[in-house]
Amino acid sequence: MIRQSVRSDNGDREGKWVVLCIGLILLVSFVLLPYHQTTQPQSILLSHQIAITDLAAEEIAMVAELRLAHEEIRNLFQDSQLSDAVGQWPKISELQEFWIAPFVTDKSWERKGRHQWALITGAIYQGVKTDEKGAMSVVLNSVSASPDIWLAMNNDVVLLDANTLHDFDETQLISNGWTQIVFNDSPKNNEPHNH
Repeated sequence: MIRQSVRSDNGDREGKWVVLCIGLILLVSFVLLPYHQTTQPQSILLSHQIAITDLAAEEIAMVAELRLAHEEIRNLFQDSQLSDAVGQWPKISELQEFWIAPFVTDKSWERKGRHQWALITGAIYQGVKTDEKGAMSVVLNSVSASPDIWLAMNNDVVLLDANTLHDFDETQLISNGWTQIVFNDSPKNNEPHNH
């Protein structure tokens, strides 16, 4: 009589191979993962620029309101183009009528520095800080689809004058001491604008 031992087929051998393959895949992935990462291009700020992440809370709050106001201003301008062929940028009184912050004189306006707003020329809005506390004086340029916001970072800044400024010139803002805000979501902001 011949005796032969037969191994039971319970899938034990295949299970070990599957676990070994999974472990090998995870090991290779772990080793190759650092080589598969994309690097974020570091935007180099020019001397007249500041990253939004470097601003104080008051300025960040003002910038957030201005970014929302920018959309409303552009919509009002487009509506005026439809109603009359010329198209006019909304005046400060119109922005106040529509309760568009930060142009409305409410409690938030008082906390942010009691800015006196003026439409300088075209789509250039300037808010001059009249209180010691709050956000700095600011310029909003709504000509392009994305907002272009400038801050008066020091007391030496020369304010824009509606009587003398007829065309917006970025180089004039730079020479007068204004600082442009660079947003993280707009990689082209570190390039000079030509409007």
